[in-house]
Amino acid sequence: MQTRGQQQRKRSRCAGGSGTVHGEADSSASAASGLARASERKERRREPRMETTKNTTSTADATPYRVAIIGTGRPRKEGENYTGFGMSHAHARGYNATGRCKIVALCDIIKERADTFNGEHAGGAAQVFTDYETMLAEVKPDLVSVCTWPALHAPMVIACAHAGVKAVHCEKPMAPTFGEARRMHEVCVARGVQLTFNHQRRFLDVFQSARRLLKEGRIGELKRMEASCGDLFDWGTHWLNMFEFFNDEARGQWVMGQVDARRPKAVYGVPTETQGVCAVRYENGVFGTLLTGEGSGEIVGCSIRLTGSEGVLELHNSAPSLRLRGPGDAALHTPDDLQNVGGLHGDIAITRAIADMVGCVGSTDKTPLLASDNAFKTTEVIFATYESARRRGRVDLPLAIDDHPFAAMLDAGVFPDAVAEGAPKDAISR
Repeated sequence: MQTRGQQQRKRSRCAGGSGTVHGEADSSASAASGLARASERKERRREPRMETTKNTTSTADATPYRVAIIGTGRPRKEGENYTGFGMSHAHARGYNATGRCKIVALCDIIKERADTFNGEHAGGAAQVFTDYETMLAEVKPDLVSVCTWPALHAPMVIACAHAGVKAVHCEKPMAPTFGEARRMHEVCVARGVQLTFNHQRRFLDVFQSARRLLKEGRIGELKRMEASCGDLFDWGTHWLNMFEFFNDEARGQWVMGQVDARRPKAVYGVPTETQGVCAVRYENGVFGTLLTGEGSGEIVGCSIRLTGSEGVLELHNSAPSLRLRGPGDAALHTPDDLQNVGGLHGDIAITRAIADMVGCVGSTDKTPLLASDNAFKTTEVIFATYESARRRGRVDLPLAIDDHPFAAMLDAGVFPDAVAEGAPKDAISR
């Protein structure tokens, strides 16, 4: 099996040079220097917007934000040559829905895809590029969406920060190594660039309702959180980020983890485990447990479970998606006013996330709900889990590594029985 570094180097460079994009192509970014953790800004607590922000001023009174989007591939359901979700399309719809933005530039290494995207979302009026560095230099956009594979996130986000953009909205997961994640967060903080990551489920009604019920004390004081999903890196980033959302954005204190790699797979070019266990203690004393991979759903019995001192709240993929057992309840049930709360998925979340991100640009008293502060804490827990498996012991936070421990273990032959599944294809947009 090729090492992860060999695979990335093979796919990271395209015809347009180091600044080219083929949607979410792999590219190795240099690891962040230093081991010190990025100092965390004091977070402002607030309830997120639940409706798309509409512009109440006329275009004559306000100049719209100039938006650029990097990575314009098609959703994989549209053909065998597409391997992502086409997330940039949802981003574009979100920007257009605000009434405060104009898409002025698009970048993809396959120009024809960017041209098609241009007609669908920008009326054919946006400039099209195949090199994102050229685009940033010539267009100088206000806002940029990075809709590419994780290995390109850090170089693209950092390039945006140095180009002077006001805000960057980037797809998750943050990056294929912890050093890269730390570096882009630090650079944007230092340069005053608003950086957000698309943990969009925070904006869905079902998660908002669960958080409201928790804050109302319907299950008492939160004690522990459990969840199940396919893997730590790609899907787990959503659920670990949701742990923070439910737990007042508390930071992890320590992590214990283990992974099995008998059938490792690549998700957007990054290796992930066959099965995994992540146990985290947060600084406020609440515990979280995430099980991933084969059998995880059967073990946990739901997608997310919140256990309080006086009850339990569960979130399920199947209807009813929200189920509650509070004081005096004999069994789990769905409150009458939450029968139609919706499911755990939906592009309306991205529309709301974009509206929130745009509404916070330049503000001194508002922080985006998807700010890189909380995404970085989530990413720290993910890589600490892999590091715990490497050390075979507990990892106290802050985490002081730069690499991806699981990828390093695979490269070192720590899992001799590993037979890779789903070798990454040539890069296509998310």
